Amino acid sequence: MTAGARRRARGTGSRTSGLIGAAALAATVASARPALAHEPLWGETPTIFGPSVFHPEIRIGFLRRGGSPDPGEQSSEDIDQEYGLQYGINRFVNLRVTIPVMHMTIEENTAGATEEALVSGVGDTMVAAKYRFHLRQEIGFQTSQALVAGWKMPTGDDDRTAPDGARLFPSDQPGSGRHGVELGWATDVERLVDSAWTSVFYGHDLGGGFKRGDTLEVDMAYGRWIVRPNTSEDLGVNLAFGIHGESAASDHLDDGASAENSYRIGGIQVTPIVTKGNAQYRLGIFVPLARAGDDQRTDFPYEVRAGWEMFF
Repeated sequence: MTAGARRRARGTGSRTSGLIGAAALAATVASARPALAHEPLWGETPTIFGPSVFHPEIRIGFLRRGGSPDPGEQSSEDIDQEYGLQYGINRFVNLRVTIPVMHMTIEENTAGATEEALVSGVGDTMVAAKYRFHLRQEIGFQTSQALVAGWKMPTGDDDRTAPDGARLFPSDQPGSGRHGVELGWATDVERLVDSAWTSVFYGHDLGGGFKRGDTLEVDMAYGRWIVRPNTSEDLGVNLAFGIHGESAASDHLDDGASAENSYRIGGIQVTPIVTKGNAQYRLGIFVPLARAGDDQRTDFPYEVRAGWEMFF
């Protein structure tokens, strides 16, 4: 073999070894990729579950507004539930159905005597589609963006009353009595050691008369693996934290008049996320730091949420 042939052989062997090494590294990283730490309990990610993948999810939230009510005042204790199911159409589109369930106890002080009313029932069903329009993947790194469009159907009651017999405001009802739309945008950056999420969502009830005011939610969060699973079957612990902000315009009453209960609130949330196999468990707390508007809707020291989800 000539010297040139030997050099060419060495060059070919070097390139072949390099390709094999790169492929082996990619396979190692892919096999070591942990289960995606889906969004904290506040906000949304652009995560799309693959074709024919089912993703059931349950969320439960606890919130107490106000303390012991003074004469003429109210306080409430909410236990909200949300049952959802997503289905993967393809690598770019998921469909989702979400059914909320409301359980609220209202206390009202009337002439020094405290009366209670229980407001519970199924809320409005939301049918939504998530479309991931941007995806960039490299070894150990991924960034994506998605749009969400949802249609809210009035499957819940909107005629519940307070302890004094007055009809509750639309936002305190299990259902809205109106069709509505939800529009959202979400983006994330996923790495082997951490993740970052941002999302913005807007909600609007259609029609006039008795209906809820428009809503806006903005979330930014960062999560880091405290215990990083080497495979999806390993135990993983991700600690996520970030800021959550929401605002709502005033509800509209039967005659179209404003209920004058608009509000704005912002604060921080912390959500540990535990993954094991094809399941995830989450427990989070939100603490408001700034609030404005209606006292009844913003008078709470914290909100607790818990969530479970799986993929199959």
